[in-house]
Amino acid sequence: MVTLDDVAARAGVSRMTASNALRGKTIVRPETARKVIAAAEELGYHPNLAARQLSSGRTHVIGLTVADFDLIFPAALAAAISDRAQTLGYQVIVQQTRFSHDFERRMLSSATSQICDGTIICWPSSASAEMETFARTHPLVLLDGFGLEGRCDCVFTPCAEGMAAAMRHLIEHGCRRVLMLGGSYLPPERFAEADTSERRRIWGAAEGLLSNGLPYRADDVYPCGWTREAGYRRMRAILEERRDFDGVCCLNDPIAIGALTALTDAGIRVPQDVAVIGFDGVEDGRYLSPGLTSVAIDPRQAAEVCLDLLIERIGQRPDVPTDDGTAPPRTITLGYRLESRGSGERL
Repeated sequence: MVTLDDVAARAGVSRMTASNALRGKTIVRPETARKVIAAAEELGYHPNLAARQLSSGRTHVIGLTVADFDLIFPAALAAAISDRAQTLGYQVIVQQTRFSHDFERRMLSSATSQICDGTIICWPSSASAEMETFARTHPLVLLDGFGLEGRCDCVFTPCAEGMAAAMRHLIEHGCRRVLMLGGSYLPPERFAEADTSERRRIWGAAEGLLSNGLPYRADDVYPCGWTREAGYRRMRAILEERRDFDGVCCLNDPIAIGALTALTDAGIRVPQDVAVIGFDGVEDGRYLSPGLTSVAIDPRQAAEVCLDLLIERIGQRPDVPTDDGTAPPRTITLGYRLESRGSGERL
């Protein structure tokens, strides 16, 4: 059986340093922590969680709720969180909410949440006061917890920035009439009220148009579900009514995959006739023909940021105190990169 001493020897550090690194302690330098985690992965080290609980009073279990496992990116994120948590000595209990506020409320008061050292909630359904109350006594990190900034630890995907970049990319490659798929029209005077992933992405895409001197029209914005099937059905319906567009900016990759398939089924060349871009950068997009151009969010980075925040909160960092002795809520926005795979490059 691989032991902590084996991991420490492989990484060239002391047993205590290896233990602190695997517990996510911030006293370990990041480069040293990475070396220890890599050694643990290479050796297949798995800590004795029962022994840890007896010595620390913690379960070393983390709760994770994800809106919908049917969507590609949430499933990839859950896998990345589970993988990284294992290397840090934690197990993960995963649930899906289906965007149900009632389910979230039950989850917050359930026995499951009580046995977890901390919880990560991805895409909460609302900015309810219950979340803030829960976070006061239970370590909590929210992914895209709009409206809860400054009240809870929050990590955000770059919804507006990423979609603005997506729209600029289409325009730079010759598109002049771009449709948006996946959300409802949001008037410019309400951009400041954008409080969901959908609205933030519509806002970003609209800003991409307006900043390039192109009009943002209500009749170019089409709501639909965030699935492949919904994207396919919506694009087929659009093609029955109009073909006066040369670009499609989709609010996530499953919509884009469905829309791209509908276009090619209708004999429309992508990207020569119509360019298509998505948001997420899911691996499935690489295997289309052409490949799906997308604003890519790295699920491993998202997992690392969420877990690091949560484990710091579990440890109650003493170096950034507030009046009640706890660290103030933090807000981090993830980075993105634009993956050019073919579907979004007309020129």
